[in-house]
Amino acid sequence: MDNGARKGHIVIRGIPERLMAQLVEDNSSIDPTYIEDFLLTHRTFVDQSVVVADQLLEWFQDPILRDKVTRVLLLWVNNHFTDFETDPSMMEFLERFEAELEKAKMHGQLRMLNFACTAKARKRTVTLTRPSRDDPLQFQVVGGYEKGFGIFISKVDHGSKAEEIGLKKGDQILEVNGQSFEHGTKYTRALEVLKSVCH
Repeated sequence: MDNGARKGHIVIRGIPERLMAQLVEDNSSIDPTYIEDFLLTHRTFVDQSVVVADQLLEWFQDPILRDKVTRVLLLWVNNHFTDFETDPSMMEFLERFEAELEKAKMHGQLRMLNFACTAKARKRTVTLTRPSRDDPLQFQVVGGYEKGFGIFISKVDHGSKAEEIGLKKGDQILEVNGQSFEHGTKYTRALEVLKSVCH
């Protein structure tokens, strides 16, 4: 601002690369809704959302841009989670981004991302069958009463039946065969229940 007048430019059109670059530029006082507008309309000029996601991951490697990139991603997850939920490549991107946040020791931002993903995920019923109780689960879980939160999927085996039916890292398990996991289920009890059922 200079004597009450804003200095800068508002992007109206441009090549996709330039429109993406605007995401990490400091123009929030000039065009405060640019990021949200971009996230809402990017599919009209970029073939796949993963193109934008990969660019964000590339920018994240620059320590100066990490906070800006993380803010963009948090806004995207919070306001447009279906972009991720309906596209396996975007879910893979989220896992890669989480690993990068962990590596950069950005634990607060990682927690915010996990909360946003959990809050935005829609409830759904899935059926996973195993030939016998001795077969592996095809996914891993974390959490439990001891940790102060529910039971969540921490990893899904790639190429497994669990992945095929749509289980994803970050999913909260609310119920298994009529047994609620929502209120105070201990981790060991959750594992017992999960391992004891075949369907």
